[in-house]
Amino acid sequence: MSGAHEERGSAAAGSGEPAAGGHVRALDGVRAVAVLLVLLFHLRFPGFSSGFLGVDIFFVLSGFLITTLLLTEHDRTGRISLSEFWARRARRLLPALVILLLVVAAVTWAQGTFTERASVRGDLLATTGYVANWHLINTSSYFADIGIDSPLEHTWSLAIEEQFYVLWPLVVVGIAALLKRRPQVGVAGVAVAGSVLSAMLLWLLWSDGNVDRAYMGTDARIFEPLVGAVGAACVAVPRGRRWIDRRGGLLFALGAVGLVSGVVLVALSPSSYPVGGAMLVTLATLLVVMSLWLGHGGIVMRSLGWAPIAWIGVVSYGAYLWHWPLVVWLGANEGTDATITRRLGVIVATFAIAAISYRLIESPIRRGRVRAATTEGPRSRSARRLRRTLVAIPVALLAVASISVAATQVPVETGSTPSLMLAGDSVPRHLTVALDRAMTDRGWRLFSATFGSCPVTGEEPARADGTPVRSSTHCSTHVVQEQDRIVQTSDPEIVIWWDRWSLSDFLTPAGEVVRSGTSRYWELRREGVRHAVERLSSGGATVVFVATEPPGATIGVERCTEADCHRFVRLQIDRYHDLTARWNAMLQRFAERHPDRAYFLSVTDAICHTDAAPCDDRIDGVPARPDGTHYEGVGESLVIATLLRLMAPVMDPPAAPAS
Repeated sequence: MSGAHEERGSAAAGSGEPAAGGHVRALDGVRAVAVLLVLLFHLRFPGFSSGFLGVDIFFVLSGFLITTLLLTEHDRTGRISLSEFWARRARRLLPALVILLLVVAAVTWAQGTFTERASVRGDLLATTGYVANWHLINTSSYFADIGIDSPLEHTWSLAIEEQFYVLWPLVVVGIAALLKRRPQVGVAGVAVAGSVLSAMLLWLLWSDGNVDRAYMGTDARIFEPLVGAVGAACVAVPRGRRWIDRRGGLLFALGAVGLVSGVVLVALSPSSYPVGGAMLVTLATLLVVMSLWLGHGGIVMRSLGWAPIAWIGVVSYGAYLWHWPLVVWLGANEGTDATITRRLGVIVATFAIAAISYRLIESPIRRGRVRAATTEGPRSRSARRLRRTLVAIPVALLAVASISVAATQVPVETGSTPSLMLAGDSVPRHLTVALDRAMTDRGWRLFSATFGSCPVTGEEPARADGTPVRSSTHCSTHVVQEQDRIVQTSDPEIVIWWDRWSLSDFLTPAGEVVRSGTSRYWELRREGVRHAVERLSSGGATVVFVATEPPGATIGVERCTEADCHRFVRLQIDRYHDLTARWNAMLQRFAERHPDRAYFLSVTDAICHTDAAPCDDRIDGVPARPDGTHYEGVGESLVIATLLRLMAPVMDPPAAPAS
């Protein structure tokens, strides 16, 4: 992720003063630790389930360094030039990001299916505008493997940082205008208040069934860079700096222990993240950063500043940008032993590309080495450089947006190509890309109206206490709307209905909580199926019901530490032979009674070797569903082949006999 340092220097151990030029080599080591945590988390290396906390470390460090730059400029010149600050940020961040976006657009154009193009287009535009976090909250999931992996899914954190870089300097400038003599005090006060409010929002918005609104929302995550800002303000005040310096060794030790404890705590109990785990990591990181900034840390500081480790930190922004697209393109996060080579390949390629990016793109542009010779004085050159940067920003963003739209263009549906709409939850959503390719090979066009944790009928799944499972992308407002849009604009010949969230408790539009398995539940489910089929087949499509299969043996309640997830998993396991079987039987009866509109099939016999829940779904010893729910690898290939084979009577109906 981004770094905030502009110049290099070194800090004398225990000097009580920051390094000359505002750079502490050991902080590059902190960046290295953070980016390695994230990389190993995304590659699913054992023992790094809480590696996503590397992002939290980055946020704190960015808040500290950015606020330090602003306060130092004000202390030195009596003012803060917002235009120069934003221009420096743009020169540091935009060039490497622009290259990444152009490559993603090119790869999507060359290899992406129509579904991938449509999905990546929105991601490209949102990333270009630095609003990817809000876009991805409604279209993806950072933790759950529930859909199409976007090569830009990780840019949500860059969006939060950039939003902080735009808004926080305005706040600091305003405080400095009001408190000209002691702006540090005002900055610290505002940052403390903002941190408390934001941390409360993380806790209040956190939803066991859908954590993305809280995890990726700017309002719920801004407390981390703000905590860093508090530390910067404290260090900027001579009295505060002396107090921290006298206790630097102790504070560093407390921070290091707290940081390790926080990482272990969140790994053992993910539910602790919003209720103290994130704040523990944040405060511990701040103690470490402040201590290192003032030259404390002893052997750990020297280790973090060791050239190979510091180098990883120096290129960490490029490494963060490129690691996730490489993971997606190389399929290195599937969690099987066969991906070890791919994982190592991703690591090598990530740092090779990051090094090239830093040497040839980031560093020359940031330091102004790419410019023509001139006889202008330093001040004139600086002003000219500023004007060029401010002009280049909108031009570059507009160019990237235009190229992204062109590269992800999806041909307009003409009606000459038969089409299929996929409707359901995360299980069919996860199969979208592979099924799209299989359908394209058969001359069909695929459209997806799948939403994780939502039933096809669009009701809002409910928790045990009657509140909605999802805190964003409400099923009741998105599912039916998207289905109807595709039916009206694309007139599909087939609609695949495949979900398991129809088994959940749900809320009616009137707010009634309906418990699964009750007489009221079955009454509304029968009515919902009838109405949904009428909608989905209004253009003449055949609705293909896919029976809900039992979870795989690797479902493991240990992967669902949250109470509601555990409850829904247990529901699928404990009540498969009554609730799920009855639901499947209801769909089958409907298809038998309405053969002109519906068709029923089951992939269970091809996937499960036992009539149990969970079932044995291993293929040559490899689970068809590594997480017990979503198909991957050989399981994905088998289930798609089975689905297409069983749909043959609908896709290729026998010709009518000649008269």
